[in-house]
Amino acid sequence: MKQIQFAISLLSLVVFIGSSCSPKAKTIHGLKGMIASGDCAGPCGKKMPCEGEERTIEMTLGDNNVLISSSAIFVRDPDNYDYTLRIDFTEAVPSAVYSDARNEKYKRLVATGIVEGFDQYVHETCTRSYLFKVNDPSKFKLLEH
Repeated sequence: MKQIQFAISLLSLVVFIGSSCSPKAKTIHGLKGMIASGDCAGPCGKKMPCEGEERTIEMTLGDNNVLISSSAIFVRDPDNYDYTLRIDFTEAVPSAVYSDARNEKYKRLVATGIVEGFDQYVHETCTRSYLFKVNDPSKFKLLEH
């Protein structure tokens, strides 16, 4: 009986570790968290391993940190206003999905998309920055809490 319990515990641990190590299971908190992640942190001019991968990012909304254009939104990182995340939406995502992002009732957003990197100069210093391409309306959520 103890061997069966041990086997079940071991199997549960393996499943838990396997699911937590999956890149698709990663949720990045804020742009600062993305830049700090091991596979996205890097110098200008160098394509990083996270580029081309699907990732999920969660960002805090508030203090007027959202700008909306026709097919994109720009969210300033509340921890450091020098960093802005651009989220591009393909034609498959209707503007109604994201057009209300400035509404004060929303406190967070969660977006899952393909990461693209680019070089960005902030205060005469080049940093590697990122944008997300969202191609499915179900992969973008505005949350009230």
